[in-house]
Amino acid sequence: MADLIRRLSKRALRAHTRVRFLASAIRVGRHAAIHPRAKLERLNGGAITIGDRCVIHDGAMLLTYGGAISIGSDCTINPYTILHGQGGLTIGDYVRIAAHCTIIPANHGIALDKGVIAKQPMKLQAITIEDDVWIGAGVRILAGAHIERGAVVAAGAVVRGRLPAYSICGGVPAKLLRMRT
Repeated sequence: MADLIRRLSKRALRAHTRVRFLASAIRVGRHAAIHPRAKLERLNGGAITIGDRCVIHDGAMLLTYGGAISIGSDCTINPYTILHGQGGLTIGDYVRIAAHCTIIPANHGIALDKGVIAKQPMKLQAITIEDDVWIGAGVRILAGAHIERGAVVAAGAVVRGRLPAYSICGGVPAKLLRMRT
């Protein structure tokens, strides 16, 4: 009985997702499930594309800020994770992003001779997360980061730069802990 209820609620969530984004410029793949309290907004234009069979949980926020967010197929974005698009964010297939992560492909200018920080132009640098990556709870991924295929990022890490394929990385800033082999 519990299995039947779970299957029915998954179907209802997928149906709600189809209706919610039917007339939207946000593209959602087949069998994707976006919870009603997830926030997806095209702020200042930009684009959001979500692949097939993805799940976006309650409290997750996908905000374009004029850029693009592209999520492959079979991905999970867990509660209270924030994804920004300015600068460009590309996420591959089979990526798992745990709760309370922040991924922002932009940074504030901080030059001392250019005035107050709030008025300096943003520095936009794309973030790429390749296929089959697991990002632990509370990870922060900074502008310009590139996480290669099969990497695991430990909870609480701060990622900048490139993390090698099939690596396990953690810390602030994230560094190689060991390889998955």
